Amino acid sequence: MQRRRPTDDLLEALLDAAETEFAARGFEGASTRSIAHQAGAHQPQINYHFTSKELLWQAVVDRLFSALDDAVDLSTDASPSAVMAEGLRRFVEFSARRPELNRIINLEATRDSSRLRWLVEVHLRPRFAATSGLWEQTLAEGRGADMSATEVWGLLTAFGALRFANAPMVSMLEGSSSLDPRTHADRLLGILFPEEATR
Repeated sequence: MQRRRPTDDLLEALLDAAETEFAARGFEGASTRSIAHQAGAHQPQINYHFTSKELLWQAVVDRLFSALDDAVDLSTDASPSAVMAEGLRRFVEFSARRPELNRIINLEATRDSSRLRWLVEVHLRPRFAATSGLWEQTLAEGRGADMSATEVWGLLTAFGALRFANAPMVSMLEGSSSLDPRTHADRLLGILFPEEATR
C-alpha cells in the first residue's frame, strides 16, 4: 500500500514548482499540468488545494513577499539612513538568491490586469509607501542624494533587482552574470549616499 504524502509537503512542492513555472513562463504561459508533474502530484490536487490557477499564483507571490519581508526585516532603533542602507543590502542579497519574485513582477507589469492590480494594492503599494517614508526620514537627517522617493524606488527595484532577474541576458551581454550581491549593493549605496563615497 502506498503511503499518502503529507499535505504540508505536497503544498510546498506545488508552490516550489509553481514559483519556477510562473517565473519562467508568466501566468498565461504557465501550465498547471507541468506544475503538478514537477511537484510529483496530480493536476486535480492543484484545484483541490488552491481552487484555481490564479489563486495558486497569488499564493506563490504571497510566499515570495513573505520571504522578502523575513529577509529584510529590520527591528532596530538605528537611524533611518542606517536602516535604509542595511535594508538595501538585504534586498539586493534576497534578489540575487530569489530572482523569481522580480521575474514574476516584471512579467505582470507590462499590461493592466486583475493580477497586476492585486499585486500593486496588496504588496507593492505598501512597500513603496514604507520605502518612501524611510527615504524622507533619511533626507530629513541631512543624509542621502538629491533624489525623490520615486527615483529611489526605481533605483532599488530596477538597478537593484533586475540584474539578477535578467541574469540570462546579462550573461549573454557580459559573458558572465556573476556579480557579488555585496558589490552590487555597495554600488547602489554609493549612488544613494554619495557623501560617504567622498569621505
